Amino acid sequence: MKANNSTDTGCPFCGTGCALSVECSDKGIRVKGDKSNPSTLGDLCFKPIQMAKALDTNRLTTPLYRSRKTDPFREISWEEAICVLADQIKSLPREALYFYLSGQLLTEESYLFTKLIKGYLGTNNVDANSRLCMASAVVAHKMAFGSDGAVGNYADIDDADVILISGSNPAWAHPILHRRIMARKKSHPETQIIVIDPIRTETAEKADLWLGLRSGSDTMLYNALLGELYRRETCDLDFIDRCSEGFELTLTEALKIPFSDAIALCGLSLKDASTLVELFGSNKKILGLWCQGLNQAVDGVMRNLGFINLFLATGRINHNKGLPFSLTGQPNAMGGREVGYLSNGLPGYRDVRNSQHRNECEHHWNLPSDTISSEVGITITDAIEEILHNEIRLLWVACTNPLLTLPDVSKTRSALLQNDLFLVVQDCVLSETAALANLILPSAAWGEKEGSMTNSERFIKRVRAFKPIPEGAKSDMSIVCDVAKALRFSGFDFTEAAEVYHEYQMLTKSRLCDQSTQEYETLSYQWGGERLYTDEVFATASHKAQFHPIVSSSLHLNKDEFVLITGRTKQQWHTMTRTGHIPELLKNEEEPYLLINESEANERGMREGDIAVLSNELGSIHLPIRFGTLAIGHVFAPFGYPQAPINTLVPTLNDPLSFQSALKSARVQIRPR
Repeated sequence: MKANNSTDTGCPFCGTGCALSVECSDKGIRVKGDKSNPSTLGDLCFKPIQMAKALDTNRLTTPLYRSRKTDPFREISWEEAICVLADQIKSLPREALYFYLSGQLLTEESYLFTKLIKGYLGTNNVDANSRLCMASAVVAHKMAFGSDGAVGNYADIDDADVILISGSNPAWAHPILHRRIMARKKSHPETQIIVIDPIRTETAEKADLWLGLRSGSDTMLYNALLGELYRRETCDLDFIDRCSEGFELTLTEALKIPFSDAIALCGLSLKDASTLVELFGSNKKILGLWCQGLNQAVDGVMRNLGFINLFLATGRINHNKGLPFSLTGQPNAMGGREVGYLSNGLPGYRDVRNSQHRNECEHHWNLPSDTISSEVGITITDAIEEILHNEIRLLWVACTNPLLTLPDVSKTRSALLQNDLFLVVQDCVLSETAALANLILPSAAWGEKEGSMTNSERFIKRVRAFKPIPEGAKSDMSIVCDVAKALRFSGFDFTEAAEVYHEYQMLTKSRLCDQSTQEYETLSYQWGGERLYTDEVFATASHKAQFHPIVSSSLHLNKDEFVLITGRTKQQWHTMTRTGHIPELLKNEEEPYLLINESEANERGMREGDIAVLSNELGSIHLPIRFGTLAIGHVFAPFGYPQAPINTLVPTLNDPLSFQSALKSARVQIRPR
């Protein structure tokens, strides 16, 4: 029985999408798991339990403005703020406008941004921070299956015989899923947990087998496994012939390098690699989980496809034999992708390059034909370059902190400080990015606004307010609508999130992400059912799954070079703008650090606790040393610490298909301070 004063809502952190029940009383705010939710079953981690402590900390409650970035901010009214922004937009050609959104926005907010930008402003110059975490997985899903959308669901953990985790540390990044994995192991000890990762993470520590892969050799490993499966005659040729295309070309590429040679180039033992071959050649149910280790790479799409190829080759796209399952990084990155907030998207998994898709949205939005541009917008890293070349003159950032999360911090800072760039930041706190803005729009935070989110397993849940918005701040939905009306656009007279969702959900009718029959107030729905493609009919033109040839690659380091892998810490989020103010979450994470093998540190005369200097052509960072276990020639440092922004050392190198940045493979030199 729920308490009378409890509010059902969703967690604002990782893509697991835990459902919460929040109780407010004179004793404060108490956050618990919502046991009635079928997706996460009432479980939750430490972060949302503590989050309420930071809701009123360092909040922005008044619009701030300065015409020049060298001037101090002055407080202005909302009427003036909206007028200033609208006038700036009207004064510039649409190709000079750019918008950068977030997977932390609610679905309704992202939809309104998409409608305003792509529909009414007629530009596709918009991207989201999902570009930094999920773009490679999105492209790979489209190439392999015909559409974005994770194939399986969390329940596949509960009866898996093998859980293969590649390039992910769910013990830190998706703790509730890791807890569910360990529950499966406890109840069925024969379940095998295998982790492929250059770092012996907490997840790897609790696994049955850790494969310390050399960074950059993922495609080499997947090709080697596929080739060996074929040599041992354990591929599911019936499924391949019946349900797929492209296997022969893919196999030809996979067989180019002998198995033992390929495994040696990956830095792995033949015994461990053979264990994977034997498992994929068996009838065991294998659940494959992956995240940023595969996505954030110059060959991120190929890594994704190589991993997926193993499951297609063994007929593992179903409940019985298993399936590949991409983990989403942010709480509503999936919802944002559904509404089309990336530079090529439109609501309902439509694409701006498709004339029928454009016409359907134009009709739904009561716009003339050819209003929506057919030209794909540029991505955020290209936008930074265009700002530096004075091509983009207005950047509107909502609910994210790109100064700390984009590659090459120095270049990003230089772009944001350009005199001719009018920078607008819409956020609830004064982030490092907001501190460089011309106009700051104070927005509502988690716990203060209404909407919905979609988690990693395609499960949609309502997000409800349990406290009022601070006086002076506005919801993201209201801000977008106010700007649209100031631009004299019709179609933005929304007063409630339900009205926005009802308009959006009609654009999902008959699409893969169909939500058209759902009631908003009781929204609790997994679109596509428990698993996609259960009828073995895929969303491709031929309705068959697609194999893609993968070119093998491996790591080549120069003398005295290390591969720098970046990632999250266990308890921090949002580049520490909120969690960094909670003492309980800061424990043992007060300062950034460098994780390195003890032997490699000792070779350079460094001990644990010493300060190491990391450097490359982009700059240098000083970090205290912690010892860990990693593949030889690899180090790890967390991002999000403003006092030591590790992305200072990460160059702007993107995957050629997804344009996702390679945030986990910078090359650095290390020396004692």
